[in-house]
Amino acid sequence: MKKNFKGLSLMSLVFTLLTNFVYAQTDSTEVASIYGFYSYSSSLMNASSASELTIQGNASHTSTGVQLTPASSGQFGGLFINGRTFTSVNGLHVEFEYEMKNGTALGGTFGDGLSFFLYDGAVASPTIGAPGAGIGYSYNRTKDTYASQRKAGLSGAYLGIALDEFGNFKSKRFQGDSRVNGIAGVTWSQSTSHVTLRGARGAAINTTGLGAGFTGYPVLVTRSTLSNTGTVGRILQADRSYLATSNTLASVFDLRNNAGEFRKVYLDLIPHFTSPTTTDGFDIKVDIQTTQNGTPTNIINYYHYKTSVPYTENANPQSSDFNASDTEGGATSQTLDATVPSVLKLGFAAATGAAFQQHIIRNVKLTLPYAAVANDDVTSTCKFQPVNIPVFANDIAYKGAISITTPPTGSNANIDYSTFSFTKSSDTDLTLYRKKVTPQGTWTYNKATGIVTFNPSSGFTGTATMTYTIKGRTVKDSNGKITEPYGDTAYRSVPATITVNLKTTGCIYSVISNKMVTQGVK
Repeated sequence: MKKNFKGLSLMSLVFTLLTNFVYAQTDSTEVASIYGFYSYSSSLMNASSASELTIQGNASHTSTGVQLTPASSGQFGGLFINGRTFTSVNGLHVEFEYEMKNGTALGGTFGDGLSFFLYDGAVASPTIGAPGAGIGYSYNRTKDTYASQRKAGLSGAYLGIALDEFGNFKSKRFQGDSRVNGIAGVTWSQSTSHVTLRGARGAAINTTGLGAGFTGYPVLVTRSTLSNTGTVGRILQADRSYLATSNTLASVFDLRNNAGEFRKVYLDLIPHFTSPTTTDGFDIKVDIQTTQNGTPTNIINYYHYKTSVPYTENANPQSSDFNASDTEGGATSQTLDATVPSVLKLGFAAATGAAFQQHIIRNVKLTLPYAAVANDDVTSTCKFQPVNIPVFANDIAYKGAISITTPPTGSNANIDYSTFSFTKSSDTDLTLYRKKVTPQGTWTYNKATGIVTFNPSSGFTGTATMTYTIKGRTVKDSNGKITEPYGDTAYRSVPATITVNLKTTGCIYSVISNKMVTQGVK
């Protein structure tokens, strides 16, 4: 329960201040992560000075996030968070908000969409993939007449996830100006508004068009968000065919949010364990939240992206791309090497064509799956009166082995009170800050109770804010092997903000009067 000390007597106020002073903890340090991972968050708003960000093409920094494309035709833009790498051993959890709005439709559909992708962290200067239907991830091959439109896929590509409004990202094409493998021969009930996963960059097959950067990137799974009936999805099988899938979405919706509806993507890559010590790629889960405080809708439910993926190159020329022929050749069976890079980087892209819309992303968060989650707290106090904030009331940490069949459980009871820290100087700062002094007042943390106390300064007016982070606990078995890693620094939450507003009404202050002493007249 939040307290604002309304109506405190002078003695009780002094007692409270002394109690918090005695039990407030001093700063300490924590151990560096054994996994080499540190969480990342950025609003992407007015972020042109952020050194870790690199934009390409028509992308630009704005006050509402990174605009990947404006609402005009033939646009193509990308964003790389190229200054940060992330170890892949424990998987990855990604959150971001987006907007796809305004523009002009073609045949009733806007385009094209946006992609989120992961690529090999060893690639120092990544090059974005093809525009248009490639949405910055896959490639585009052509015959000689359209040679200027040839474009290799994303360099070092490992995984691409498209929010494909127009619907072409999943499709096989073989025509003069566009040749790319994909799903063919399907009459879709809903061909638009698809969430589609494509795999890693393939190996060079020949010198007649299917060279490095122009093979692989196969469609793994696709699903429309518009309907639960009809032909709405496909998933790649071990025999290289695509199996029809049905939808059981909790709610159906358009990926596009032109009326200002909220859109937020949640992506989980969970290591797929084949034994207690061996993994085979990731289980991938994609959810999309369509209302500010609503439950996210699951779109892709733990697709197993293996390290070896049989697929078909089915957009091959009869002899070569490097001529004027439109004659298609036979498909070939291939096996994609999708070995997980030891470190990953990530980025975003968007494209428009004759159908176009504005694409914006913002509020990106990167953590490990099942990292602690700290949520913002807001309270108020009167002038000169301290306030206690039970910050853990709406926070969670996890407990239990990492598994998609029996996932860890989240609760504030799993938070390790000793891991709390106020604002850190950087993601790799190992100091645990238990006291912070600001012009607005003094912030202290009590490790025994989990309570933050804000004691306003005499000149405090308006609003005071402070950020904090938390972790869970590490558990080992009898042999010393880590079975629950949540106390590692890699599992520290992204910062949450405590806000204290100054109350201007309803305050009661103790009044101390100096007794008048009248001396007798002599």
